[in-house]
Amino acid sequence: MDVSMLQSLYQNWQFAIEVNGFDVALFRKGQEPKTEFEEVAFAPAGSMFDQKVAGRMKFGDITLEKGVLADGSDESARDWVRIQADVNSGVGALPEEYMRDIDIVRYDRAGNETRRWTLVGAWVKSLEYDDLEGGSSDNTIEKMTICFQYWL
Repeated sequence: MDVSMLQSLYQNWQFAIEVNGFDVALFRKGQEPKTEFEEVAFAPAGSMFDQKVAGRMKFGDITLEKGVLADGSDESARDWVRIQADVNSGVGALPEEYMRDIDIVRYDRAGNETRRWTLVGAWVKSLEYDDLEGGSSDNTIEKMTICFQYWL
């Protein structure tokens, strides 16, 4: 390999988050999914060390951050949470009614899609907002922790 050749690496700003009902342009931060395997160890007789194999797969939650429109027109996250549980009636929806697929898309510098993660069966685990602060002119950011079943 010629070490004098520059290699093109992903830059963190080259992404989009696609969720049904959300304005893609308002997302400012996200994560690619974490995948890990449980370790299954077996200690056979006569062996000085364990034999280890991959066990069940686990997928970590992701956090998405997006700006909140000042005109109050963007209620997508709150509406999604309201589908999961209606506080007034004391009931919640069935999983097929509130689970959605989320796509995390990476782009190269020319704007071509180069990688796509589809998070299957996603739902809002937590929803929070920045602190209100009289001396700050920062934009208000909405943070969602998203739980999902697996990725494709």
